[in-house]
Amino acid sequence: MVTAALSPSPGTIAALVPLLALVPAVTCMVDISRHPDTRRWPPQTWMVICLLGNVFGLVAYLLYGRSPRR
Repeated sequence: MVTAALSPSPGTIAALVPLLALVPAVTCMVDISRHPDTRRWPPQTWMVICLLGNVFGLVAYLLYGRSPRR
């Protein structure tokens, strides 16, 4: 029998969802700030793309923005 103490409440799950969305964005922003040599656009543009276009912006940066010399 499953007790209520073992299953997370909906409020707990709702609090974790934004955190799970922010962790990859912050990781990419830290990567951009540590390695400012990016392709196609300046690092400031990639920061805005990663900030505003959460999933698509992160994937775009990892595929097209990161410098291949790293």
